[in-house]
Amino acid sequence: MSDTSPDVEKRFRTMMASRTPEERLRMASRMFSTARALVLSGAGADESDAGRRQHLFLRFYARDFSESDCGRILHELTKRSR
Repeated sequence: MSDTSPDVEKRFRTMMASRTPEERLRMASRMFSTARALVLSGAGADESDAGRRQHLFLRFYARDFSESDCGRILHELTKRSR
């Protein structure tokens, strides 16, 4: 399901196709950085570095792993220091 009209979708695809690969990569990088900042803003200011890494992992990747794999990954994230 999409709430975007076909005309707008076509214009968007044309606009994106006119960008260089480097421009598209920069756009994607900025979008990821923004998403990361938004997710971290919900983590709480009192979170440790490990807590923030766990929060990011759960929000971005938890659905990609089994529950047991998530547990192992979360455990590893608590051991790492930045």
